Amino acid sequence: MLFTTRPFGLTLGLAIGLALKPVLAQNGWPAPEAMEGTIPNNPRAQTLDPALIRRQSDSKLFLYTTGQNGSVWTADSLYGPWTHEGSAMFREYGGAPSIHQIGDTYYLYINNHEFDYSSIGVTDPDSQKWFHDSCLLVATSKTLEIDDWEWHGRLEINWAKKYNILDGALLIIDDGESRENLLTFGSYQQGIFQLPMADPPITIADGANGDLTHLANNQTKAFGTGPTEAAYIFKSGDWYYLFFSSGRCCKQDDGSWVDMGDVYKVMVCRSKDPRSGYVDDNGVDCANDSGGTEILASHNNIWAPGGQGVLVDDEAGGPIIYYHYVPYDTDTNTPANMFRFGWNKLDFSSGWPVIVES
Repeated sequence: MLFTTRPFGLTLGLAIGLALKPVLAQNGWPAPEAMEGTIPNNPRAQTLDPALIRRQSDSKLFLYTTGQNGSVWTADSLYGPWTHEGSAMFREYGGAPSIHQIGDTYYLYINNHEFDYSSIGVTDPDSQKWFHDSCLLVATSKTLEIDDWEWHGRLEINWAKKYNILDGALLIIDDGESRENLLTFGSYQQGIFQLPMADPPITIADGANGDLTHLANNQTKAFGTGPTEAAYIFKSGDWYYLFFSSGRCCKQDDGSWVDMGDVYKVMVCRSKDPRSGYVDDNGVDCANDSGGTEILASHNNIWAPGGQGVLVDDEAGGPIIYYHYVPYDTDTNTPANMFRFGWNKLDFSSGWPVIVES
């Protein structure tokens, strides 16, 4: 997730995050599910990038976000009320957390901009610039609690012009006899890439840098090279569904937004091979021909939804998509100066994910 905007007051942002009446649907997209109390949010006009998971031991929900260096919210129900637990003391420039469970261990992947690539011989000047100097860190926990993470360092993915090492998400393929761990990552440049992880997935697999595959790159009018990021792969039936965000997540450096068609929207492609061959619902190649099926975009008072993930949850009765969005004032046609958490149910019965009302 690329962002450059500056913070503003925490108290004001949390107040703006108070639950509002659900908005009316438009373009067939329902409003985010209504929640009791304060809706989880980031009071900085930066991003949210939610990572949602339910703890196995007691069914407590944990929502980790980019806000305030790892802002954490908890709840017993998806419908709230949510409690703001404070900020996890991740690294100074951390962001876009992604959390996954294997056995009794939770694995966290998070963006970081502190590593000096020149220390390992990278001479390209772009490797020293904010838009292309990122890496991914990994940590583990048995509890998901805010102060209970063991750090395992940087994933040693080779720096390259064609990708940003951002927005890591794990796909776990386990048939009961063997397990394959695949890490999907990428932001702008040439889009989304994937490589194999070790088991347990706290390092990349041996030879992983030579086993990289390209999954998706979706162009928009304002970003011809492809503003594609925040990938998340979910399996349903025989298909692997690659969800990603296409467009600009946040304000421009001058404080303005790009046009509605160029801000964040949620896209999906699918393949029966988790490592390649993703196409959209028209059969367009998602890696080479800018394929992608739009399943959620700006509508009514929802602006720039994205940063999504998928969770199968008993309370919801199946899979949900969770994401962030910017509240939009339809009277003044103005996006708010903050980001908010939302979720909806997903229906895969047609062979493609559709966001549905409860």
